[in-house]
Amino acid sequence: MPTTNKYKFLFINLAKGFSWFMVLLLLFIYFKDSISFQADSGLMKYGNSPITVFLIYSVSEIIVGILPPELFMMWSLELAQYRNYIADLALLAIISYAAGTVSYLFGRYFNSTVLYRYLRKKYLRKYEENFNKYGGFLLIVAAVTPVPYSAICALVGSVKYPLKKFLLITLFRFARFGVYGYFVWRASLL
Repeated sequence: MPTTNKYKFLFINLAKGFSWFMVLLLLFIYFKDSISFQADSGLMKYGNSPITVFLIYSVSEIIVGILPPELFMMWSLELAQYRNYIADLALLAIISYAAGTVSYLFGRYFNSTVLYRYLRKKYLRKYEENFNKYGGFLLIVAAVTPVPYSAICALVGSVKYPLKKFLLITLFRFARFGVYGYFVWRASLL
């Protein structure tokens, strides 16, 4: 596989991800000053309960990233009163990395179960072609773009991809959180 095709695949997915991210940021900028959050409102009750928010985020990250991490970054800036954004951002990144590792281990050790076969048939099959084409490079793409990170981690685990290599490559997940977190923070200042 020529290297240019790999990078083309990466840049196409980065462009898609950045487009969605920009939409989220624009909505965030628009709504952050338009909506008043009262301390007794339902959102504030959840926003001020970091255990609940981080639990919801953890479940989302393990189950193929149902909710975009950027929403939780925005939560930390707007709804989590008296919290440290950098600490929250670091915790979100660690949870995401750990969820990917759990998904990898699930794929590696439970790939012959009915549940894994169902997930493979329903969700993972469309990514198998990309994995066959790009190999471990798909992990980088999943770590930094909206390609479902946990799903790719499960797929990679199911083919017994080396764990050390997996853990090293998926460190790119932290870069995504750093870059996106910076842009969310900058948007909050507007």
